[in-house]
Amino acid sequence: MIVSVTQPRHNVATGRRGPWGKKTGFVDVGVDHLHQSRQCSLREAAEFEGVGLHTGEDARVVVIPAPANAGIVFRRKDLERDDGQPFRTVISAAPENVVRSDHGTTIANGFGVCVSTVEHVMAALAIARIDNAVIDVYGPEVPILDGSAAPFLAGLQAAGIRSQNARRVEYVVREAFSIKDGDREILFEPAEHFSLHVEIDFEDCLIGRQRRSISLSDASEIAKLASARTFCRLHEVDALRRAGLIQGGSLENSLVVDGERLLNGAGLRDPNEFVLHKALDLIGDLYLIGMPLRGAVKAVRPGHDVNCRAALTLTRQFCPSASAAAASV
Repeated sequence: MIVSVTQPRHNVATGRRGPWGKKTGFVDVGVDHLHQSRQCSLREAAEFEGVGLHTGEDARVVVIPAPANAGIVFRRKDLERDDGQPFRTVISAAPENVVRSDHGTTIANGFGVCVSTVEHVMAALAIARIDNAVIDVYGPEVPILDGSAAPFLAGLQAAGIRSQNARRVEYVVREAFSIKDGDREILFEPAEHFSLHVEIDFEDCLIGRQRRSISLSDASEIAKLASARTFCRLHEVDALRRAGLIQGGSLENSLVVDGERLLNGAGLRDPNEFVLHKALDLIGDLYLIGMPLRGAVKAVRPGHDVNCRAALTLTRQFCPSASAAAASV
């Protein structure tokens, strides 16, 4: 059996019922504390279909279960050939495989095979605490769906999550360090649990200055985080399209701000939806390291480029928790 989620063709911010039978404004999230110490995968496959944000092409992915310690890998099923070399289309979800981070995160393997806009499905996997999965992609891009991670998270949860006979490995922040790019910064500090604080500044428009602290142990916070949609400013649209980006963008999958106006008639899902989406992107990009973080993260004006640099730095400094080094339980 495959759980299927198809991208709605109307503005999902209206809260009308989507094809998975729940209101599309916020996803109902439960926090499963029993599975936190063990690796997890899906019970069955979950399928997602829609349009690619940047390519504008039809996009389809199927997330299928994977064994313990397999990690997250993508496969370009549309490029597979009967040549006895299936590994040519496999791309590990890893920071060193990021080849582009301009308005989205694109990963590729050594054969030049790539998948773009992976951040929202990666964020959903992180929030759902799924350690091992194979993501079969039929096309060059993961579908944007409603512009958030909520449909991905709902589909993954509907497919079921099962614990596996291996402990989770955590990245433990032992000492403070930061990644800086001008006035942008991502700071990591030691802490007993994961926490995230994000600040953004768009003072020239409706978005303004926003800041939000987020806990992934709070179900209501998770719901708001997962449901936060991608956004852009209207004056950026023409230049982005001339650059070959956002060919599939619309008011159905993006928030669009024109000065002090929001062009989406249904309004925001949360007053802090803009900063929440930046936090969502950061969680998805950081999950490329393949494990949860134990530490406090503070991000000022984050973006995919600095997010992925931070993930690469984490990978190079990797220090697993001593008690959870993939041992059997």
